[in-house]
Amino acid sequence: MATLRETRQLENTLVIFTSDQGLAFGQHGFRGIKVAAYDANIRSPLIFSMPGRIPKAKVCTAPVAGVDLVPTMFQFAGIKLPWAMHGRDLSPLLKNPDAPWPHPAMMPFTGQTFGSDTNKIPTGADVFHADVPWYVMIRERKYKYVRPLVTDLEELYDMEKDRDELDNLAVKKEHQETLKRLRAAAIAELRRHKAGFVDNLPPIRETFPS
Repeated sequence: MATLRETRQLENTLVIFTSDQGLAFGQHGFRGIKVAAYDANIRSPLIFSMPGRIPKAKVCTAPVAGVDLVPTMFQFAGIKLPWAMHGRDLSPLLKNPDAPWPHPAMMPFTGQTFGSDTNKIPTGADVFHADVPWYVMIRERKYKYVRPLVTDLEELYDMEKDRDELDNLAVKKEHQETLKRLRAAAIAELRRHKAGFVDNLPPIRETFPS
């Protein structure tokens, strides 16, 4: 940062600070694991700076993901994306952190299996990595939804009231509309990402069938 100031490039440089994710120190029974769907395991800091173009000392509460960084950098550089990417340009949020942001952040976890090899969901021990089963997680400002791909019990948390993610709203009747909406949103995001296993998802437990 000092060099950018000295060379008068600070206002011409998009600075992004982030790091590896959390490792959990006992939360949800995890210790040193950074792949489970809970914030203690996966949340990372993300700070943007560009004087004159990004508001100073503002906090954005919209969840975003690592895949959003590249489209954002390309936009700031004035370069078109060379191919379709899963991430979204975060410029609207950087200009106005309170701007509406209807896009959930998604994290699919498939262990050490990638690409078309994930088209078929494995069974038995192969569906686990570091004792964590395959899952899909999406996060809005208020809610987090998790769909494990090995069990039939979904998870839904109010991240404003329950930051430790201890109260699973998916098993409560009054939250079924939110659950169904986020379940559909997760499938829509998987289709947008062209995830091959989206048509092979295991059935879910309808605790309160319509």
